[in-house]
Amino acid sequence: MRIATIFRGFVASGTITAITFIGLPAIAQNAPVDLSGIWWAGAAVPLLPGESPAMGMGMGASSSPLMLTDHGLEIMADFDPADDPAVRCVQSGLVRTFNSPYPIEIVQSGDTVTIEYEEWEVLRTVHLNGSIPEDHEPSSLGYSIGRYEDDALIVNSTGATRGLARISEFFWISEEMSSVERYSLTERDQLRLELDITDPVMLAEPLHYEKTWNPYDQPLLEFDCILRER
Repeated sequence: MRIATIFRGFVASGTITAITFIGLPAIAQNAPVDLSGIWWAGAAVPLLPGESPAMGMGMGASSSPLMLTDHGLEIMADFDPADDPAVRCVQSGLVRTFNSPYPIEIVQSGDTVTIEYEEWEVLRTVHLNGSIPEDHEPSSLGYSIGRYEDDALIVNSTGATRGLARISEFFWISEEMSSVERYSLTERDQLRLELDITDPVMLAEPLHYEKTWNPYDQPLLEFDCILRER
């Protein structure tokens, strides 16, 4: 199997007339929206009838300004990027996955949705129509509960351990962090994420983030992290 390098190159732009997915898992029968498949922001943007490819069309990510609490500002004032756990090949928790530049795969099945991230080979489980177990211990990915609402999947996550996030810039999140993800499809059948992150310890205001992935017809690769010397 091929090994994914630390940085993927973007796929050369060009007109795609058809994309065929082979052997993708079936979605849950009660799912009102089909989000299953493999998605990558670097894949070619699906074209609407009569469109021609254009640079940056239908792509991109955006976020609201990062507003830290006084405590957050104090912590980040002493932050050294060399202290990023990724430098030591350690995945840094839930929030870091949202902004990954690598492909992801979504599988909708029964009472769960799984989201697999090529980067770090992270596998998340979203429990549909459930509640957080009383005996749940904090973990790097926390505990995620999902529900379908109109034509979207809504995911609420809590119980994540402290980790280093990076949206527009680095910031630590605390165990008080909670997030709400809304996944839907665009008119081009792209995967759209609308994310809100709340953390009363580190964030003075909730952080809003949006991202779009395109359909991708290649499998996820093994992830091979390369240790970097400080």
